[in-house]
Amino acid sequence: MKEATNKQECIVSILDVVKENPLWTNKITDSLFILVKNIEDEHKQFILEKSLDEQVIDLFVNLKKEYYNFKDKEYEARMC
Repeated sequence: MKEATNKQECIVSILDVVKENPLWTNKITDSLFILVKNIEDEHKQFILEKSLDEQVIDLFVNLKKEYYNFKDKEYEARMC
């Protein structure tokens, strides 16, 4: 996952995650994420840009948490 310090960077990171569609995103139940994940590619960025800053940033934070949870579990599994 890419780091982000503003809404536009969050959008780039979110779109990258949606494009890659990793397994760990299956736990994300955020309605904005579900919408962006399921609409046509050409509309994904538009929806994120028109969403409230707080919604986009919250989605980014949720994705980041799940990403790090996944990485922690992956690390723990390798250490056993």
